[in-house]
Amino acid sequence: MTVDRFTRVLRKVFFTAVALVSLFLGGVVCLMCQVLAGRDAPTYRVDGQVVSHEQGALPVGGGDEDAESHTIAVDAADGRRYRITAVGPGLDLPPGQPVALDVSTADGSIAYLRAGGSVVDLRSGVVRPVLLIIASLLALGGVYFGAVRLNVYPPVATWLALALGALLAPVAVFVRV
Repeated sequence: MTVDRFTRVLRKVFFTAVALVSLFLGGVVCLMCQVLAGRDAPTYRVDGQVVSHEQGALPVGGGDEDAESHTIAVDAADGRRYRITAVGPGLDLPPGQPVALDVSTADGSIAYLRAGGSVVDLRSGVVRPVLLIIASLLALGGVYFGAVRLNVYPPVATWLALALGALLAPVAVFVRV
């Protein structure tokens, strides 16, 4: 194998690797944006009643030994039965307690539970998705800076790989590849 042929093969492999890394990192960004959009999606209210309550130990990985998880089942007015688990005393509700659930229109998850005068926020946090978006964008910038800086492949082709990854990433996220 001559040096010229080896260089051509290396460039093809590098182009493919850059496109795949772009696809992966772009997919992470799209997925985390989807998580953040679902977190703040509009909700509709459903009234219901607690039908069962279970109290248990924290799931694996919990740091606070005093905290316990509470799981309740709610029969809602729309005919569905919701099962909700959270850590802390917010879901320490007796059976028969009337509650109102704010259900997300995006994915059907419970955003808020209202019981008596208290409101329990059951949405996921924003810190992890935002950190993943920032880390993915920094990694993507590093890949392209390195690709252009090392001059292994022409900058136009490197940016073409970025565009290919950016266009295919949302498709991969929504199809759940």
